[in-house]
Amino acid sequence: MLLKSKTMKTKEEFEEKLIAGTKIKIGKKYSEQNGFLEGEIITLVDLQFEYDNDFGGGFEDAPGVMNEKINDPDSIYHLFGNNFEYWMDNTIVE
Repeated sequence: MLLKSKTMKTKEEFEEKLIAGTKIKIGKKYSEQNGFLEGEIITLVDLQFEYDNDFGGGFEDAPGVMNEKINDPDSIYHLFGNNFEYWMDNTIVE
């Protein structure tokens, strides 16, 4: 079963679905703009990310994938935007 973005409308709905173990099938439009292969299936894993804010910063856990090209993790927010505005035509494979 595939879940398209039309079934998820809010940031909270995306965050509930995009957890470690979730498989995402990359869509054509997303692949053309983001360096993935159309139809590629990625699996989210728990990763740790460093952040910097007005209070210093630290580390936080978030689901994402390892970017092998630069040997650095990409969180779901790096991949799809802070409000999932870059989700485009991707689908969740269940």
